[in-house]
Amino acid sequence: SNVKKVQHPTGGVVGEIGVREGQKVRAGEVVMRLDATQARASLAIFSRRVVEFTARRARLEAERDDLADIAFPDWLTARADAPEIAAALHSERSLFAARRTARLGRQAQLRERITQSRHEIAGLKAQEEAYARGLAVLEREIADLKPLLAKGIVNVQRLNSLETQAATFGGERGEKIAYQAQAAGRIAEAELQILQIDQDLRTEVGGELRDVDAQLGEAVERKIAAEDQLRRIDLVAPQDGVVHELAVHTVGGVIAPGDTIMSIVPVADRLTVEARIAPQDIDQVRIGQPALLRLSAFNSHTTPEISGQVTQVAADHTQDPRTGLSHYLVRVALAPGALDRIAPHALVPGMPVEVFITTGERTALSYLTKPLYDQINRAFREE
Repeated sequence: SNVKKVQHPTGGVVGEIGVREGQKVRAGEVVMRLDATQARASLAIFSRRVVEFTARRARLEAERDDLADIAFPDWLTARADAPEIAAALHSERSLFAARRTARLGRQAQLRERITQSRHEIAGLKAQEEAYARGLAVLEREIADLKPLLAKGIVNVQRLNSLETQAATFGGERGEKIAYQAQAAGRIAEAELQILQIDQDLRTEVGGELRDVDAQLGEAVERKIAAEDQLRRIDLVAPQDGVVHELAVHTVGGVIAPGDTIMSIVPVADRLTVEARIAPQDIDQVRIGQPALLRLSAFNSHTTPEISGQVTQVAADHTQDPRTGLSHYLVRVALAPGALDRIAPHALVPGMPVEVFITTGERTALSYLTKPLYDQINRAFREE
């Protein structure tokens, strides 16, 4: 198995350190726990906003569609006993009722004005018709008197009086007709205002819906991110192995996103080391070649060399970002029983090892500063 790094994509504050350097762990075991205070606070904030914006959206849709009540989503009504949800539903219902009452009240006032104007028109129409009938009577009487005036049967004052009265009736009739037109204009204006109230509401609600949709979308994304962050509070071992290069030792310390917190060196499989071979020498290295490992950390006079075999040769070279030098990665597996030869000594991560790869006419030498994890090539030497 390969050495695996333990990292966190977003980082955070260390809340608990569950392991120490060199400790054996099992795959899935919690090795570190981040402080969940900020993540829980963020989740609470954005969960509340999702509820508020969802309830507001339902209220706006009910206003847009001129419904008598709000149709909240089922997931909200199913949790209506939760205090924050109950408060949001109550707030939107109250606002919906207040706005609806105010709107219908304004429209009712306008409809009342329309009714009054229609009554006024009816009265004016009756007056106009009465003046029209009176005017017709006067006009007939005047027509009858004119021949008599020519014969001297009636005097001119009588005829003038009737003509004056007829003119008055005609003026009154015209005034009533004008008043009817004015009342009809007020009716048309009130009807337009009623329609405008609905139109203004739809325009206002449409703009608010666009805003709340954007706010709801953002709140949902932030809520999902907070939930994901909470799920990542626990850092677990990716495999069975030993904790190596533990970089965090203080509760309350800050972990940057992507930083390597520790490495887990496998112990369940056959032990292997990784060597770096210079590009000009890689043509001499093949899978299956025998190798000798010299543990330079131990006394060379009392500790024998242990044998191994090349099990993997990289297909392409890799550049070390620290030194800028290129190398090929070669993996060497320890022979079965090899560790028995160095008892009571034991291999531990970080132990320097010299690897001699037998190539036939020469031996490739790599110096491993970190067996099982990260090695640095030293040189080749002739046999």
